[in-house]
Amino acid sequence: MGHKIKSRLKKDGIYINNFVRNYFAAWTANLGVVPLFLLAAFLLAPAFFFFLNLLFVVTHVLETIRKLLSRNRYNGSLYNNFKPYFLPIKSPCVKGIVAIPCTCLFLFLPMAINAETIHKDIILARGQSTELSLSGMEKFNIGNRQVITYRLNEKSKKLLVRGVSLGHSEILVWNRDKSTETYQIFVISKIQEAKFLHLAEITSNLGLNTQILIPHIRVSGLLKKYSQYLDYKKILEQNKEAILDEVQLSVELKNKIFASVYSAFFEDYKESIRCSLDFSEISCFYPENEAPGEFLKKYLIEKYKINLVQQNNQQFKKNYSLKIKLIQLEQLDGEDLRLGLEQVSGSLGDFFKIPLDSIVQKNQVLLAQKKVRMSTLAEPQSLIRPLTPAEMQIGADIPFKNINTNNVQSTDWKFAGLKIKILLENYGENIKINYETELTQPSNDANGVTSIGGNKEKSSVIIPLKTAVKIFQLSLKTEGKSTDQMPFLNAIPLLGELFKSKSNQSNYKTITGIIEVCENDE
Repeated sequence: MGHKIKSRLKKDGIYINNFVRNYFAAWTANLGVVPLFLLAAFLLAPAFFFFLNLLFVVTHVLETIRKLLSRNRYNGSLYNNFKPYFLPIKSPCVKGIVAIPCTCLFLFLPMAINAETIHKDIILARGQSTELSLSGMEKFNIGNRQVITYRLNEKSKKLLVRGVSLGHSEILVWNRDKSTETYQIFVISKIQEAKFLHLAEITSNLGLNTQILIPHIRVSGLLKKYSQYLDYKKILEQNKEAILDEVQLSVELKNKIFASVYSAFFEDYKESIRCSLDFSEISCFYPENEAPGEFLKKYLIEKYKINLVQQNNQQFKKNYSLKIKLIQLEQLDGEDLRLGLEQVSGSLGDFFKIPLDSIVQKNQVLLAQKKVRMSTLAEPQSLIRPLTPAEMQIGADIPFKNINTNNVQSTDWKFAGLKIKILLENYGENIKINYETELTQPSNDANGVTSIGGNKEKSSVIIPLKTAVKIFQLSLKTEGKSTDQMPFLNAIPLLGELFKSKSNQSNYKTITGIIEVCENDE
């Protein structure tokens, strides 16, 4: 009876041992199969090794403390009264702490190694066969039996696989050492096989590596010469659907192509160009308002095999602060005005930062010599967005008489003064200002009929932010008549005409418009 119980316990022990071993082997094998287990192992591995290293350090410190305590007790040290009983002072206790993790590591490491999964890819043409040597096989499973057929040699443990139809199948093999092997079988046509072999050959001649990933072929490597780059781009253009491009360009080759593209744009007076590289694909982006000509586009695409992409660079969500200052210079002696703001001491930005009285005082000698008076005509400010028209008016609507063909008089109203229309565009890092000015003034003809006339100006200018620029300058000439006569004598018919004098007066003015655009931070 005792012998039976003993044999049963032995048998149960072997069974429990095998059960535990198989359980941990299966659980460890799942680390490479189940994504959740793989993620957990990836996240917990650094913490495990960190604390393991910390444990080694602490045990070494304990070993040192144990020796010091032992020495102090035998040598009668002053620190004999200090007895930290919570620390192990016996050598086997300290070494036991080190032995525990080491034992666990050596026990579970072979299980993890034996439970590894091997993945292999096999590509077969339809009707082609291959032989798999499965010496340690315990059992296997075929995925899609319509794609491949098989024949197993039980004695030699060799599996003969033959492709019968286009598609994909999988062979999963369990070995006696608890490891698994997975074979991915891709069956392709003869035409695909010939195409892939041809692509692999010509790309390898360029020094590139290939890998077949049905239904594509992955090409990787490094191109160093411009001629190799052109040959590869030609192959890539002819086989877009088959090639997965992972080819890199060397730094020297990339810089050479980028410099050539930038130089071509700069020579065409286009500065806002930006190129980027994605594997062997070069894409160059340019703003819509700096588009190159069709001839330049065709030249760059054919010569450097790049992609030209047009972008809308208008920052519609950004507000800009627009400042305009109209400075009037008026000649006081009736002569032609020969003084401009460029002769005034200071910069154009001073007109926005310094009061005009300070600028006049600084240039009072020059203004007195030229007999010119300087004043501010208007200083409008506005918030403006890109591609949103803005209009400013300085003046008023005035009435004037109008006579039709039937000699019927009517009164009309028309604006007299200065109109400024502005349209802002983002132009690379600068701002493009499209402006239109119209200056109108009333005048009388010989019959005393009043009319409105003037001049228009339309242009554009590119300016940096926070920089004052003169965008227009308008000149005016006004004439007036005056009569001087002696008091009391004008009532005498003959004597009054004798002492009466008439004179014409002319007045010259210039109106200069200064503009400054800043980003609105509010």
